[in-house]
Amino acid sequence: MRKLKGWLKVVILIYGVSAALFHLYTSGFGTFEPRTQRGLHLLFLLPLIYILFPATKNSPQNRPSLFDLLASLLCFAGPAYIVWNAERLNFRMVGMDEVLPVEMVLGTALVLLVVEAARRALSPWMALTIAIAIFYLATAPYWPGLLKFKGYPFPRMVEVLFLAGDEGIFGFLTGISSNILFIYILFAGFMISAGVGQFLIDFAVWAAGWTKGGPAKIAVISSGLYGTVSGSTVANVYATGSFTIPLMKKGGFVPKQAAAIESIASTGGQLMPPIMGAGAFIMSEVTGIPYFKIIQAAVIPAVLYYLGLFFVVHFISLKQGMTSISKTERPSIFPMLRHAYYFLPFILVIIFLGYGYSPSKSAFFVVLIILGLSFLDRRTRMTPKKTLNALFEASVNAAIIATALAGSGMVVGILTRTGAALAFGSVLLGASFNNLIFAMILVFLVVSVLGTGIPTTPAYIIAVTVGASALGKFDVALLSAHLFVFYYAVLSDLTPPDAITAFAAANLAGSEMMSTGIEAFKLGIAGFLIPFAFVFQPALLLQGTLSQILMATGLTALGVACLSVCLVGYVWSPLNWLQRILFACAAILLVFPTIGLELIGIGVAGGLFIWARFKKQ
Repeated sequence: MRKLKGWLKVVILIYGVSAALFHLYTSGFGTFEPRTQRGLHLLFLLPLIYILFPATKNSPQNRPSLFDLLASLLCFAGPAYIVWNAERLNFRMVGMDEVLPVEMVLGTALVLLVVEAARRALSPWMALTIAIAIFYLATAPYWPGLLKFKGYPFPRMVEVLFLAGDEGIFGFLTGISSNILFIYILFAGFMISAGVGQFLIDFAVWAAGWTKGGPAKIAVISSGLYGTVSGSTVANVYATGSFTIPLMKKGGFVPKQAAAIESIASTGGQLMPPIMGAGAFIMSEVTGIPYFKIIQAAVIPAVLYYLGLFFVVHFISLKQGMTSISKTERPSIFPMLRHAYYFLPFILVIIFLGYGYSPSKSAFFVVLIILGLSFLDRRTRMTPKKTLNALFEASVNAAIIATALAGSGMVVGILTRTGAALAFGSVLLGASFNNLIFAMILVFLVVSVLGTGIPTTPAYIIAVTVGASALGKFDVALLSAHLFVFYYAVLSDLTPPDAITAFAAANLAGSEMMSTGIEAFKLGIAGFLIPFAFVFQPALLLQGTLSQILMATGLTALGVACLSVCLVGYVWSPLNWLQRILFACAAILLVFPTIGLELIGIGVAGGLFIWARFKKQ
């Protein structure tokens, strides 16, 4: 990102802060009608991408180029046209009314600029994905079989991507970005600026530093907690890994292991309620399921994910004879208690949601409370400078998310308008031979490939358009299907060849990137089992009686422990390959709800654990 200087830096700071204040106001006092709100959202944010993100490494790094200035003006003009003409556009008939020449020009320019903005701010793969979808829309009449579509003339293509009310650039995904995501990005920024992030790391050191392999367990806890306020797995790595990775290396973990453990822990932050990156908000909008119900359902799977990593770390620590962190290096309990009020924002968000407040209104109130809490300690006080920086950083981060969702809106609109989503779903069904397990494996593979190099949110949005409908054919519940796709969209950050979270951790650890990515994928396999578990056992999503929920949680926890033992090859003593395979079989059996298979899994797991314990003695 560019480091601006002089008067331009001041102008852009004021512009970014104005964007944040606009969204803070609409979160607390109500939004404008949808088209106007979405237009103002992109009007504020898209120009920031071209001002702050250079096109290449050779572009000016402290000022925008002439092309960047022109592009930012067009990024302002396109949404401004939508806002100015919102009333007329709300009453125009899509597919019937004429697309005006000015709309053709502005729409074409904005579509191309969103693709380029995605390349700059997100990844080349994201830009390529959007470009392929647009290419398909233009050439659909010439595709074979199920993918053939009658097609649109060019003006109607522009209409679908630029003027349509609930799809394309200004569709419902941009509405989510404007109405909900911005205030939660601001919530996270204020939490970190007010010192909550450092408190969470200190709390993790106090909670786990006394155990064997304490440094790695600190990484698990701190990254999980920090991930609740950070919307990015890579940001989570740099925020917590800069502390935990050197600590793990000092405690005896080789660099590759330390980086892998940190990347798995940081990736799981997007699975941890109450915020879950942007996934829970989008899932709520797409499915119509209340946000509060989604985060309730996500609690047990998230805990099981971290429990699996905790088991892996524990067994590695036992295998390698690691020790705890010395008492002198761990924080005292009394400073921790003095700052325990830092847990209040998390609790208050859930309380507000439970009382029926909207997600945006809940976050609005908690942001104001965070401002007040920061003044309880002189070191964390939100001074005017810190407040302005937090507002500006929120706008920059929101601009990246807005770009992702504007691009994803085009892709989803194209897939649904052309029927390609249904076609892909039919292909998946055919390739699975109408077998649920095969279908789930295929969806996992599709999401993992699609998510390679693409941020979690757009990967989930695009994949769920195809995957959720395919799983729905097998009577998989709507929430289970969406969470299944979302989990693998998140975990694709650990999937080689472009395991971006593992690569970021490898950079901090000084380990080889590809070997770190493979290690992270291997040690994180226990987490890959959990989505299969909650599809077959809906009680894990709190869909059932208390006894069913407890039984499903206990069995899956045992299965995760068995898989962790298999991965490490050690429990109380070293295991041979046959024993490791038996532990893996027990883990798989414990996922299925058939009582006979579960009993066999319990018997195999119990027998192996007892044998290992007696062997040690």
